Amino acid sequence: MGAITSQPNRSIGQLTEEEIIRRVTANLGQACPPFPAGPGGDCAIFEETVSRKFRVSTVDSVILGRHFDASTAGALAGAKCVNRNLSDLAAAGAIPSDALLSLLLGPDVDSEWLEDFARGVGKAAHKFRLRCVGGDICSVQAGTFAATLAVQGFAHRILTRKTANIGDAIFVTGKLGGSIYGHHLNFEPRLAEGEWLNAQSIVTSCTDLSDGMAKDLPGLINTTQDAVIDLASLPISDAAHQSSKADGKPAVEHALQDGEDYELLFTVQAQQADLLELNFKKQFPKTTLTKIGVINDGTRLIKSRTDGTVITSRGFGHFA
Repeated sequence: MGAITSQPNRSIGQLTEEEIIRRVTANLGQACPPFPAGPGGDCAIFEETVSRKFRVSTVDSVILGRHFDASTAGALAGAKCVNRNLSDLAAAGAIPSDALLSLLLGPDVDSEWLEDFARGVGKAAHKFRLRCVGGDICSVQAGTFAATLAVQGFAHRILTRKTANIGDAIFVTGKLGGSIYGHHLNFEPRLAEGEWLNAQSIVTSCTDLSDGMAKDLPGLINTTQDAVIDLASLPISDAAHQSSKADGKPAVEHALQDGEDYELLFTVQAQQADLLELNFKKQFPKTTLTKIGVINDGTRLIKSRTDGTVITSRGFGHFA
């Protein structure tokens, strides 16, 4: 069963808007609260929180042909729609709250695949206590499927990019590269790790790795800083080595530019970096943590710690 069908009796083109909405919301399962807290009104209603001071919002999409292909199981595409948004919340150290789901559907989208997609969204959302409280559907040209999720969460303090200081140590969770071999569809956002990092005042900045280290690291620092990294210390995944064998490019290039790692890249005050690394590994023994470099004065470049040369690798770009 693929996302697009040539069989009219399987397509959503035979369904009314109301029936599509009913099927989607039914398959969201426990992640979809009943009306009026959930779908059914003109607007979603959000509860206030007094325990966390900052409301955090993000929005991201999955598009057929861009983020997954037509042979991808609906449940995997649905889970990715949720988890790539939650990775942004993890970088802010926030816990998930509520979400709005918007669907752009061609008339030949397979109705059973769509239900499977909704189940994937619902299961992934429920796992992290994210509630799907509303959204929208829209009919578009044949061969098209896109889903956009707007997510809200709450955090104790502001943890974001471009707030690192000169001398701060740079860390990354997990391993990098080769995501096309399955990680881009099968990953968990680092929400627990992000929330813990948010609680450590010595953590000075954070981002998630969605477009690749070479693209996301310059976005972490400000225009008067360089990131000096030890290429030999980069945590390279087995899949990156597999990619290297397939195309002949060094595995480190895949670690720098493949994208869709969905790991956390963050900075820590230099004098406390070793202590944070020790405590992190005690708290999250199953999550790899690697110190990869340091913040120096500069002009927003990535440089090699070995010889100071500028690393010119580029990560994924949405536009040429």
